[in-house]
Amino acid sequence: MAASPRGRDAAGCRPGALALAAVLALAPAPALAGPDASLAGGITRRANGNPGDGGAATELALMWPIDGRFAFGGVVFADDLGTALTDLTDPGTGELLGTVAGEHRWSFGGAWRGEARVASNRRFRMSWGADFGYGRQETDLHGEVQDAVSGVIFATGPTFLWNAAPRHALGLSVAWKHSFASRDADPDRTSEWTTLLFVWRWQGARPQ
Repeated sequence: MAASPRGRDAAGCRPGALALAAVLALAPAPALAGPDASLAGGITRRANGNPGDGGAATELALMWPIDGRFAFGGVVFADDLGTALTDLTDPGTGELLGTVAGEHRWSFGGAWRGEARVASNRRFRMSWGADFGYGRQETDLHGEVQDAVSGVIFATGPTFLWNAAPRHALGLSVAWKHSFASRDADPDRTSEWTTLLFVWRWQGARPQ
């Protein structure tokens, strides 16, 4: 049986290569920061469409920290833009019986979100964010869709957080939103509105 070449084992591998492979196999994988999860709920105001008296608003976001100060991720949202009230009359006498909910308008969708921390201390932090994504706006009457349009959505505004407990924060978020969806078919569609949200944020695991 022929002898193995010098510097190689019976399998034909150099000892140094075997040692390097063993070190890489045993080395722990690099720790990655977990995402921060935010759940928010509140109200919409200053919608420029009709109806545009506002309503409830909610969003869910996942953000991955970058370099401590910045974060990037995604958000899904649903904003109630308003409900019109119509008179209810007696069909026989014409007597006014009261008012009932009529046409209702809302917007929902998803977006990429970038966020930068602008101020912070041990207890409080303030950040400024911007969203860019896609949203759908629908108008319905008693649950039946009367009009719908989709388009690009942009939003921006500050978030103020109080570090209530380890890995938990509470605060407020204010955003101005703009929809680039066409208003040609229906000039009553909403293109601008604001949201005021109460925020709960959970911080993901951080590398040690």
